[in-house]
This record gives sequence, structure tokens and C-alpha cells, in this order.
Amino acid sequence: MLKSILCLILSIVVLQTAKAENSDTLTVYYKNSGQKVSTKDSADYYRIILPPDTNVDKDLYRVYDYYFNGQPKMLATSLTKENGLVLDGTCISYFANGKRKSTAQFKNGRYVGSITNYYPNGKLYNILKVEDLSRDYYRGYYYGYLSDPSIGYDVKVTELRDSVGKLMVLNGTGHVVVFDDDFKKVLRQGDLKNNKKDGEWRGAIADSGKYICIFHRDELKSGESYMKSGNHYTFKQIDVKAVFSDGMEAFSAFIKKNLQYPESARKHKVAGTVMVGFYVEINGTVSEVKVTRALFKSLDDEAMRVIALSPLWIPATQFGVPTRTFYTIPVNF
Repeated sequence: MLKSILCLILSIVVLQTAKAENSDTLTVYYKNSGQKVSTKDSADYYRIILPPDTNVDKDLYRVYDYYFNGQPKMLATSLTKENGLVLDGTCISYFANGKRKSTAQFKNGRYVGSITNYYPNGKLYNILKVEDLSRDYYRGYYYGYLSDPSIGYDVKVTELRDSVGKLMVLNGTGHVVVFDDDFKKVLRQGDLKNNKKDGEWRGAIADSGKYICIFHRDELKSGESYMKSGNHYTFKQIDVKAVFSDGMEAFSAFIKKNLQYPESARKHKVAGTVMVGFYVEINGTVSEVKVTRALFKSLDDEAMRVIALSPLWIPATQFGVPTRTFYTIPVNF
């Protein structure tokens, strides 16, 4: 009965929206990755954003995501409607088969309280308790998928079950199995004791590889990864950021030595900081240099020129495997 009522309500919303194509209603198309696209044909789902209902809450936009099979994908409310959503209130997401996928509470774009997740068959998967660790004001923008609750939060597993309902974890102790978004692949699994990783954890990584980590009270003691290509790595840190081969102080000195102040900028008395982004490839070279925050055309061009001249970096690694990563750095004039 509840599902029938929900479908009726959503159908009414769609009909109302179709009749009310005005500046107050926004329809946007997305890929499953969260990338915004311009046409329906290239999209995986679409979003309808309606203005706040003054009878309920004058500040919250009403957000409805739909699969193209007509099933709802997400129901939520947001403080904004453009440049990403700032979710506030209850957010309910659904699988394409119509079954509920998750229920979460947001405040100012951040998770609060508990998150409840379900299997595609409708059975309970887990209940997570989240504590926001961010000290400064922060808005979590939502483009098409729930952000990873492990980032900026303390996450505790209150309960976790397998797909037939068998209890696997209770109050942070037991065996955890983490799936991909569609529950088609196991990403990682291992034991928890009092919400801390303990013992052996295994998982999948790129290139059809796998890793094995040994933890004690959340502290990584050792790790090994095995790639389909035959490469084998050992590691003592899961994520290691890319770094300039001679250290970041040396990179700052390299920029200062090679940077030239353009005559056009001098003429217009322009000074400040250009933010430059680039990829550090697995061989340590720099590629795809671009300005992420512009200042003045000639200064932007000069900043990109110098970064493109960069000597080799030590690439980032994940589970010991060299990884292509994006890096952003300020260039001061």
C-alpha cells in the first residue's frame, strides 16, 4: 500500500512538472558517475528540482531523481538548487527495481545521525552511525551520488547482515563485507573488533588486482598487493601522496627560479596567486596542466608554462601500486 501511494505521489509530481515548465522548475540530466550531461540520450537518470513548498518549508527545494524506467532514484530536500545540492533533511535513495537503497539524514550538506542501507532484494544490509569530524563550516555538494561517509566522519557499524538476513556484525564486532554501488562485486572484507579493523582484510584494486592487509586495532602492520600483470608490491601505508622527487621545498625553489613576470601583468600592476592543477603520471611525469583558479591571462599562461617544465615526481601509490593522481599547487606572482 505504501509503495502504491509513493508511486502515485511521484506520478503527480511528474505531471505537475510537465505542465509547469518555468524558471522555478529545473530538470537536469546525469550519468551514474554524477557527471552532468546536456541531453537525455546521454544520461543515465534525470533530476527534477521544484521550488520550496511554502506550506511545509520555505527554505528547502524539493529534489526528485528518476531512472528512465520510471522508478524513483532519490527523494531529498536541498538548501540550493544550482552548483550542486546542499542536502538538508531526509534523503531516501532507491535501486532501479524500486526497492529502497538507503535512508540518511543531512544537515547543511553533512550526514547526521545514522545511515541505513539495504540490499537490492529489500533486506537490511547495514546501519551506520556517523559523527561529523569537520571543525570548520563545510558544505557537502551532491551531484548525483551519496558522498563517501568515511571522509570527514567517524563511522561505526551498528549492525550488518548478509543478503538473507544473517547477522554478521553487531555493535562494531564481526565480519564486514563491503560491496560496490550495485552489489555486484565485493570491494573489501575483513574483521572488526570494537569498530576497529583487526586481522586480515582483503580487497580488489585496479588492473584486476587484489590486496591483503594485516591490521591491529586499526593500525596497518603490513600489506601486499598482487596485480594481474604479475607485479607484486609491499606497503606500510595504504595511500601515499605524490611528491616532487627532491621534496616540495625544492619544487618551490624550481618555480621561483624559472618563473618570469610577464610585461603585460607588470604594465597593469597585477599580482596575486594562480592555482594550477596537473596530473602526476605513474612514471613521475607531469601532464594535462591547467589553471583551476585564474588571475590574469599572461600570469595564468606563465604559471602553466613553468609547471609543464617540472622535473620528475615520485608518483602517488595506493596499496603500494603507483597511481595517476591530480595535484593542485599555488603559483605566486
